[in-house]
Amino acid sequence: MTFARRAAALPTRVRAVRELTSHMREIELVGPDVARLRLRPGAHVVARVPDGGGFARRVYSIWRHDPRSSLLVLRVAVHDAGGPGCAWALSVAADDRLTLEPPRTKITVDESARFHVFIGDETGAVPLLAMRAALHRATRGAAVVHGVFETADPGDEVPDVDGLPPMPWVHRGRTSAVASRVLLRAVQDLDLPAGPGAAYLAGESDTCRLVQRHLVEQRGWNRHAIRVQQQWAPNRPGFGAGRDD
Repeated sequence: MTFARRAAALPTRVRAVRELTSHMREIELVGPDVARLRLRPGAHVVARVPDGGGFARRVYSIWRHDPRSSLLVLRVAVHDAGGPGCAWALSVAADDRLTLEPPRTKITVDESARFHVFIGDETGAVPLLAMRAALHRATRGAAVVHGVFETADPGDEVPDVDGLPPMPWVHRGRTSAVASRVLLRAVQDLDLPAGPGAAYLAGESDTCRLVQRHLVEQRGWNRHAIRVQQQWAPNRPGFGAGRDD
């Protein structure tokens, strides 16, 4: 299957919706095929959201998958630019129907790494914090974890899994999230162990490139030890979903 082809349909029903922060909603989905899904931490889905008389394809990271309850939980960021994805996330309600395409995974946890570094903005925090929680469970809390996340203000910090120590956050205020120097400086200030580790970057595309360049050129990381997932790019709605047929 390629992004350009129409993927198989995965019908779901909205079970519940709640406001997680002022710019993020948590949406619970159930469906007959959800229990059979096999997901790796960090997976995402393409959702076919309403758009006029048709639909638009939008990418959302999976926060939690519970096969026993046939449950899939998405955390969806909403922003001022609007568009069909934001309109759907703001208006969606229990018992609405939503068709998904089968989950995909671009980055996931390398459990063999000596330590792990998670870096992202509020959109990247969804897959990265889910990966961190999976790593914690797999290693029974023994994994060495570092990292930093960025959002506009403290009220938009994405809640972590209950019981895990919170990750550090920095706040950009009204500064642009594109090619964020705020997050870059926070990464530059990280005190990381010597030796090989695994880094996971997720967020705005130019910011991911800046941070990746810093790790490679200034810290001497091997590029293959850095997993990158670009969550969004300015003026590119549906970024990462591929073309509609």
